[in-house]
This record gives sequence, structure tokens and C-alpha cells, in this order.
Amino acid sequence: MAFFVQLLANYAGLIYIALIVGAVFYFREIIGARQDQQQSLYSLEREAANNRLWRSILVLGLLGLIAFATFILSTVVAPQVLSDEGRVTPTAAFKLPTDTPTPTFQPTPTRTPRPPTSTPGTPTPTLQNAATEEPTPTPLALPVLACPDPNAQIVAPVAGQVFGGEIQVRGTADAPSFAFYKLTLNGPATGGVTQTVGDVVRAPVRDGVLGAIDPTNLLSQPGVYVLGLVVVDNTGNELPHCTVSIVVQAQ
Repeated sequence: MAFFVQLLANYAGLIYIALIVGAVFYFREIIGARQDQQQSLYSLEREAANNRLWRSILVLGLLGLIAFATFILSTVVAPQVLSDEGRVTPTAAFKLPTDTPTPTFQPTPTRTPRPPTSTPGTPTPTLQNAATEEPTPTPLALPVLACPDPNAQIVAPVAGQVFGGEIQVRGTADAPSFAFYKLTLNGPATGGVTQTVGDVVRAPVRDGVLGAIDPTNLLSQPGVYVLGLVVVDNTGNELPHCTVSIVVQAQ
């Protein structure tokens, strides 16, 4: 229904032109039929001219009804249908977890130092007295966050949050001349290229659910991913992007 109404609104001008051409043609038919009625000498000719007259009047009235219906659909119905479609809001896939898990790291092998070479007059230490070196694990390096515009904010997930299941995104995506927003992702599974995740949403959201991301394709390549929010206004300009770093880890 929405597609048909939008198509009719886009080609309303061409429909008006075709109706005008048809109206001019049948208006000339009416004038010709009236002249034939006045000039005919026989009743059969006058009856034929009368039939042409009424047929042309009926077709002319039908063209007028089509023009009126096109005007109503293109100026009243089409904007209403499109505005109703824009009010669709994304639904949450599941509730946001209340506690934030911390990243875990794989244990590193313990290195045992080689016993020192004994020198004359120096006792040789035994393995029981040798200290065991345990290197400190290096945390994952997370990119710097950036959410400079209050109309494009991600409040959940938070930086460094670990996911092994569906990722629910909450925050704000709004603008004075809002057009749409989208979620992006950049990480090992995308080859280091920022890609759009999910569908473009054309309804503004303020302090609510922005969308959900299925990490099925990400679990095979775990690591640090940069989650982004892009808000675009009616002029095509993008607000400053909001980004947050998360960790995808296979369970």
C-alpha cells in the first residue's frame, strides 16, 4: 500500500498531464457533437450525435474524478502513510545485563630461569631456592572513545565490556532535522573496515534501545571491536560519530 501511494505521488504530474490531454480531446468531441446535432437533417444523425455527446460528457466526468482522487492521494494520503511508517521504533531483543563482566585473559606459560653458572668460592643455588618469574599479562589495548555530540550517544555497552552473546545497544540518536541513524562495527571480522550493522532506522530514539547485534559471525574471530553510532539529518550531513570499544570473546 505504501509503495503504491508513494509511486502515485511521484508520478502525479504525469497523470495530470495525461488527464488534461484526454479532457481536451473529449471537450472537442462535445463541441463537435453539438454542432452535428444542430446541422443534422435526419433523426438518425441527430441520435448518433446525441450519443456521442453524452458519451463524451461521461468520460470527461470520469477524468475529473480520477484527477480529484489523484490530488487527494498525493497531497493528503501519501504524507500520512509515510509519516506512519517513520514512527516504527526498534524493539529490544533481550534485557540488558545488569552487571558488567570484566575481560579475562588466557594464562601465559611460566618461565623458569636457568640456574646461574657457579664460580669458585660461590655456592650454587638449588632449584628449590630459584625464584620463579611470572610475567604480568598485558591488557588489551582499547581505542580512545569519542562521543562529542549529545544527540549521538551510546550509554550501553560500556568500554571494555565482554560479550559472548547478543549485543544490545542503548543510547540517544536524535537531531533537530533528524533523518535516520545506523549502527556500525569495526574489528577482526570486518577486516579492519567500518561496516553498517543491521537496518537503517528512521525514527529518533532518546535514552532508549537503539538496536541489537547478533555476534554469531564475530565469535569465530574474537577480539576488540569498535561499535559506532552514526546520526544523519535531512540535509545528508552526519553528526559527529559516537564510538565505544567492546570485546567479543567465545564462550
